[in-house]
Amino acid sequence: MVAATGCATAPGDIAPAMVDTTQYQSMSCEGLLLAAQNEGVNLEQVSKDQRNARNWDIALNLLIIPGTGALTGDSEKEVAEAKGRVLAIQNEYGRRCGK
Repeated sequence: MVAATGCATAPGDIAPAMVDTTQYQSMSCEGLLLAAQNEGVNLEQVSKDQRNARNWDIALNLLIIPGTGALTGDSEKEVAEAKGRVLAIQNEYGRRCGK
């Protein structure tokens, strides 16, 4: 339990953020597919960054002083926003193009 103190959240445990969906409403179905692919790549990268931050936090908390891992920073906001954009794109595609 002490090791978890001050650790970055695992990417899978981060909830999607609410995002503005208006930019997706005027996109073509092909544009939405491309946007989904690009945002998927972005989500993979920020999730990787978040996993690295979490691993560093755990290591610092176990090896140095419990709680020092909280000082390393993380990408939680970026992961949440990327997840929100992925969901928004998927929802828009499903609403207009997935028939």
